[in-house]
Amino acid sequence: MYLKKVDIKEFKKVIFREYKKIFPRLERKLYMTLKKSYNHHMTDIIEIIEEEKFVGFIITNFQKDNPFVQLEYIAILSEYRNKGYGTNAIKLLKELYKDYEGIFIEIEKIGEGKSDEENQIRQKRENFYEKLGFRKMGFDLELYKIMYSPYILPCSKNEFSNEKAIKYFFEIYNATLGKRRVKKNYKIIR
Repeated sequence: MYLKKVDIKEFKKVIFREYKKIFPRLERKLYMTLKKSYNHHMTDIIEIIEEEKFVGFIITNFQKDNPFVQLEYIAILSEYRNKGYGTNAIKLLKELYKDYEGIFIEIEKIGEGKSDEENQIRQKRENFYEKLGFRKMGFDLELYKIMYSPYILPCSKNEFSNEKAIKYFFEIYNATLGKRRVKKNYKIIR
């Protein structure tokens, strides 16, 4: 298995249809928003390939001189799920971004789902990331009125504080979404 960075045209041609199927409308960025951050060299679009077959994708955000990478989306196509592709993709992603201090992700907060089933899915997601070495940060984030727990997968031996992480996370959010949108919709909950 390997990861292959692709351009925005390939995203539109191959990945976008799957992206729209997998992620609910409220969880997806608009195509133009992704295209803009890609064109400003702040977004990587990555295909997950197994034996020359497209099995999933990853979308990350980053900035020059920012020690963290945001894992914004990871998805394995339904017919390839529960076969270890997600685990292997995260391991390869960590190697790809080995020069960064860490990769962060936001996971919807457990216990705040609308049903027991949703909370079980959130718990399964948390277990998956923790098994791969992601560590829960000491704060939560409210993003568009939904509570998230941020996690970091360390890529280096450098230690970082919650305050340092918050600063850099918000730099990525501001760069990829715009300061006005972030100020209105992103809050730190301690």
